[in-house]
Amino acid sequence: MKARTLFALALLPLAGACVATKQDVQELRLDMAQQRAHQDSLFRALVGRTEAMLDSLSDQNVRLRGDVANRLLAIERQLVQIQELSGANQAQLSDLRRQIDQRAAEERRRQQEAADAAAAGQDGGGGSAADAGDPDELYEAAQAALRRGSVGTARAGFEEFIRANPQHRLAPEAQYNIGQSYEQGRDTGNAITAYGRVVELYPTSGRAPAALLRMGRLELGRGNRTEARARLNQIVQRYPRAPEAGEARTELQRLGTR
Repeated sequence: MKARTLFALALLPLAGACVATKQDVQELRLDMAQQRAHQDSLFRALVGRTEAMLDSLSDQNVRLRGDVANRLLAIERQLVQIQELSGANQAQLSDLRRQIDQRAAEERRRQQEAADAAAAGQDGGGGSAADAGDPDELYEAAQAALRRGSVGTARAGFEEFIRANPQHRLAPEAQYNIGQSYEQGRDTGNAITAYGRVVELYPTSGRAPAALLRMGRLELGRGNRTEARARLNQIVQRYPRAPEAGEARTELQRLGTR
């Protein structure tokens, strides 16, 4: 009996060691989870900072002529690279931040030089479509910014596109997307104005009835039923074969008038 008691007492330290080991493992897992959450937080902050920097640079300088499209695309590719770094460690994040800051400084320097040259008349009063880079690249860069939610960057890009290429096949799309950028930013008044410019500048384009439909729904959303009816009736009368005409008729029925 005494021998059994002594044996049981001898096993107690071993059992305690096992419990301590499991607890250590659990604490290690918690610590690793906290570190990963911290890294994810840093990563999200870096992405947000980069997008804010992109908005600021493009909003202030997008009207400068030169390689605007190429610059927007270069920064866009940088953002894609950041989004792919889901497992980046602190050293990688710091190095990436340094590269972005360096690129931002170079971008500001280039655009300042372009502004100085324009002020001095060294560009010969240009502003032609050839000076603005490839139109399709500029449009795609602005479209990517709109999809990303950078509405200020997108709007500035589309406005520059129309300024340099007013008769381009994508000009109606660009003007419509300006309305979209205002709508995404919850600026209903400017959104309606921008959509109205689609109908004014490109009345024969496929985007004209779509713009009128957006105008009607926005007017309805802010309680202007009379204006909403007017826009919807414009679609039915001027674009009876457009896909939007069917939607306009449905909306008019709901409003109690044709």
